[in-house]
Amino acid sequence: MRNFPWWRALWLSFFSRTLYQSVARQWQGVGSLYLFIVSALVMMPLAIQIHEGYVSFVKQELPAYLDELPEITIENGQASTPEDRPYVINEKGTTDPFIVVDTSGQYNTLDQTSAAVLITADRIFVRKDDVSSQSYPFADFVDMKIDRSLVEAFLKVLGRFILPFTYFILVAMAWFWRFSQAMTYAFLASWLAKRQGLALRYHSFVRISAVALTPAIIIDTFIGLFGLPLPFAGVLFLILEIMYIRFAVQSICQLPPNQRDDEGSIIA
Repeated sequence: MRNFPWWRALWLSFFSRTLYQSVARQWQGVGSLYLFIVSALVMMPLAIQIHEGYVSFVKQELPAYLDELPEITIENGQASTPEDRPYVINEKGTTDPFIVVDTSGQYNTLDQTSAAVLITADRIFVRKDDVSSQSYPFADFVDMKIDRSLVEAFLKVLGRFILPFTYFILVAMAWFWRFSQAMTYAFLASWLAKRQGLALRYHSFVRISAVALTPAIIIDTFIGLFGLPLPFAGVLFLILEIMYIRFAVQSICQLPPNQRDDEGSIIA
């Protein structure tokens, strides 16, 4: 039987029965390394997009906010500004507040404003969503002076790490999700196989399911990169994944009975 390296599965998984036969007969492991490599490949463009969006924001939009940001001095857990009044920084091009800096006491919670960030005399509030927020007391901060130069220096340092950090998080999340899917779909693959008189070990069905997820992963990546609208995407991808699990099992069932064992030599 023909051996297929992992990288050929990126396109052969769409149509090749021989590939799935090779995965069952010659690959080894549960497919976790394969899914990690695929996750690393498909998350790279998204990580780059996020990094470019960050750079664009820092260069084009942030200066407008920094122009209105007052100097904030934090001493002994208390913040002060040059004028004891609210400073309201609106979203760019709108009248909607984005950041409110008020050490006078007029604003005390985010319930009093629709801003995403509120800085009061003793703490900073950050809105997490429409119903919840997180606060950070200045008592936990060291004494400092927050001004434009400090913010720009911090963001410059952050920019050096945001791409690798974002990429690591995206790959880890994608791998965990896809491997969890493969382990779940392995039970479906096992059930379909038993109906056709095929019995393999569970880890083989996990490996087969991992490769069968490849078309959905690649299609999902392209849709996300180009921002293509896809109504009922969750349902459609579920159907697509199940179809390829069935296709993979049917492909393996076409092997002669003496070639259906899963003792192989290709590690995946």
